[in-house]
Parts: sequence; structure tokens; C-alpha cells
Amino acid sequence: MTETTKPRHVTVRRMLTLTTAATSAVVGMTTPAAADFSDAWTSGPERIYLAAGEGEGEGAAQVEGEGHESGEGEGDGSAEGEGEGAAAAPAGGEGEGEGGSGGGDPVQALQRDLSFMEGHLRAGLALYEAGDLAAAKTHMGHPIEEKYGAVAEPLEERGFDGLRDQIAAIAAATEAEAPLAEVQAAFDAARATMEEVREGISTRDQVLGLAKLVRVAGEEYAVAVEGGTLSNLHEYQDSWGFLQVVEAELTQMVESGNESAAHVAEEALKYLATTGAAFGDIQGEGEFTMNPTLLHAAAARIELEALELD
Repeated sequence: MTETTKPRHVTVRRMLTLTTAATSAVVGMTTPAAADFSDAWTSGPERIYLAAGEGEGEGAAQVEGEGHESGEGEGDGSAEGEGEGAAAAPAGGEGEGEGGSGGGDPVQALQRDLSFMEGHLRAGLALYEAGDLAAAKTHMGHPIEEKYGAVAEPLEERGFDGLRDQIAAIAAATEAEAPLAEVQAAFDAARATMEEVREGISTRDQVLGLAKLVRVAGEEYAVAVEGGTLSNLHEYQDSWGFLQVVEAELTQMVESGNESAAHVAEEALKYLATTGAAFGDIQGEGEFTMNPTLLHAAAARIELEALELD
């Protein structure tokens, strides 16, 4: 894909803190240059993914120029699909977008799918705060419409089936155009439940699930910038929201007091920071490079870091 940039008088960083839990740990870190990191992808993590038979759907096909016959993606097992990344997933594999067939590690999939829903909510909350109510309502409705069916059973087994009502309450408050504080409070309640669910997931599986979500973000981003222009703002916002969640979760791990988890999370945050070059603000404004490879490369590196954990 041809890299293009959107000129603007001020560069806007992608990461916007929506809650105190999302305080950035990236500032002050030594971050690999995005260009160097992108180059490393072609000789390093990519080959590991190929060996493992994991594919990335159409987003990867655009970046890599090839598909993987028995690729494993990250779908939710449902028939619906919002982005082309899901629709173009290799036959026999799992799609990484909203659609795709089932498979993969179910615990990692739960982390990915919880975070997928949270990413939509974060994008919706940012848009609501910015005054774009129509777009906010769309994003707030998607967790139930597109993903909840994938997590309903494992959540019920763990005693967290009430999460559906909490997410529905966010959407309802948004539809009613309630005060921002009310929408924020509903979001915080749902996120607190998601955090309780994550407490039952090992750190290794949490990070691997987040790496899978970064790959989903890469696929949706590829759809968003297809043709070298920001042609699908909704998919761009999805990707933006997903990476918000990954940053927040990794930051919590850094602050957890668990030395091994903190080390892995610190390294993962450095790789995640390289994706900032691909984003402007929530509305796609700002100076940024339209390069899905940045996200796919970060996903591979984060996954490699996770494999260090027991």
C-alpha cells in the first residue's frame, strides 16, 4: 500500500486518556523508530507467524502480498462481519474481524473479545465527549450487535453474564443523549466488570489476547485506509479504540508490582507506541502515515514478548 500523509498544522497523538486506568506509560520510554520497526517485520516476526500458520485476513494480504492457507485469525465464530479483514480471512482459518469461524485458544479469545467490545466503547466515549453523537451511538451499539454472542457463554460460566446489561446501559444512555458524566459512569461500571473477568485470566493469556486484538486493529485499519486515503472513518475509529484498550491494559501490568509481567508489558508498550505514527485524532485529523504494517508488526512483537511469560 502506498504510504500517504494527511497534512495538518499540529500533530495529534493517537492515545487519549479516557479514564484514570488508561494513564500512559509510554511517555519517556525509548521507542524504536517506526521505520526501523517496520523494516524489522519483514525478516523477523513475520516468519514466525508464517511458520505457525497464522493469517491476517485481507489486511495482511495487502501488507504481505500473500495469504496463508491454514491461517489462524481471531474471529468470534459468528456470521456477521463489519470489516473486509474478516471477510477475507483464509478458508479453514479464523477471521480476525467481527466475523470468522471459531477456533484458537478460548481464554485468549475471551480477552481479545472483551477488549474488542471495550475498544468500541472507548471510541464511542471519545466521540461522545467530542460532540459527535451520531458516531458515538453507532460505536456504543456495536459490542452487543457484533460481539457479545462470542463471549456470552464463557461469561455466564464465570458468573459475569450481567455484563450484557451494563453494556446495554451505556448504549441506552448514549441514545438518550444523557450527560457525559452519566455515560462515563456507565462505561466505568462495565469496564470494572471486564477487569474482574480478566483477573481470572493468566497474564500470559491476557497479553496474547491483546496481541490478537492489535492484529484485528491492523486489519480494520487496512480497510480504513484502502487506496491510500482515509476512506472508512468508522474502521479507523475501531482500530483507534482497540489500541486504546491495549495501552490501558499494558499500563496496568506495568504498575501491577509483578516484575516479570511489568517487564513484558513495558517492552510491549514500546512496540505499541510505534503504531502512533499511523494515527491522528479520533476523527482522523492530524498528520499521520497510513501504514497498516505498523500495527501488524507491533502485534507480532507483543506476542513474542508474551511468550516469555509462564
